[in-house]
Amino acid sequence: MPFMLEGRQATNTEIEVNGATSVWSLLSCIRYREVLLLQGAPFMGIIFSVGSLTVRKIPTIALFGLASFLLVTHIWSLNDCTDFHVDRLDENKSADTASSKGIDFPMMHRFSLLLLIPSLGLFSLLPLQTLLVAVCVAILGFLYSSSSIAGKGVVFLSSVLHFIGGGLHFLLGYALFMSIDRHAMLIAPFFALIFTAGHATQEVQDYDADWLFGIRTNAVVFGKRPVFIAALIGFTFAYGYLVYLALAGIVPTRLGLLSLILFLLHLFWSVKTLHRGLTFERLIQFRMRYRMLFALMGLAMISTLFL
Repeated sequence: MPFMLEGRQATNTEIEVNGATSVWSLLSCIRYREVLLLQGAPFMGIIFSVGSLTVRKIPTIALFGLASFLLVTHIWSLNDCTDFHVDRLDENKSADTASSKGIDFPMMHRFSLLLLIPSLGLFSLLPLQTLLVAVCVAILGFLYSSSSIAGKGVVFLSSVLHFIGGGLHFLLGYALFMSIDRHAMLIAPFFALIFTAGHATQEVQDYDADWLFGIRTNAVVFGKRPVFIAALIGFTFAYGYLVYLALAGIVPTRLGLLSLILFLLHLFWSVKTLHRGLTFERLIQFRMRYRMLFALMGLAMISTLFL
């Protein structure tokens, strides 16, 4: 059946141009910064399991990196499908949504599912336990963003899913070179706590839109201030847990010392943000700051490969 454009038959060139435009529009919808940030935990898992970094291991790590990137992109895209009609009405996000780029809901949903297929295909070329963890991560993403379950809008369940997911993201990378053992299971809660506390902070940031559209997040149900303080407690436990791991000899001692220093900065910025008011803009700034702290923590963990 011929395609019609503006009352006339479309040429093959026009169809190709429109198809290419749609592809570029879909690619522009990817939250590259968020996706790359979430590669931190899996690659820290690799750091703790790779042993000596040799040239022969680099192709395996590169293949894992591509598979992990596609998996996290799928999860974010699926989440964007859940918020598709909400985000375009949110004045803080409407200018950078899929609909603002000419992408409709069915196209975004298909794009999300298509990302999952090559991701799992690449994971299938890696150790079986890595593939199994990747499948578990994908299932958690579905439970959080599926319209039929919508874990995002269920009090406590959203946090539970993030806690499990944060640990699994670390184990995803750890399983690439070593079997998931007691050592891995002891380190994973650190990333689980960070993931959960970060999610709670984002809920506070998105409070206004979630409240307006009836999405029952923890922040909407309990209030911005209590959830922000709960997130700070979660971050505090994460920093404290890393100190414990250092004292127990599970991670290098210098990571424990660094954790104490970074915690003081995190606490200072948290109190300052709480005092100035939990507005969308201030929470954006706050999240950028504490992400910088965890980036420094990641660099310190990477240094264990060379020291």
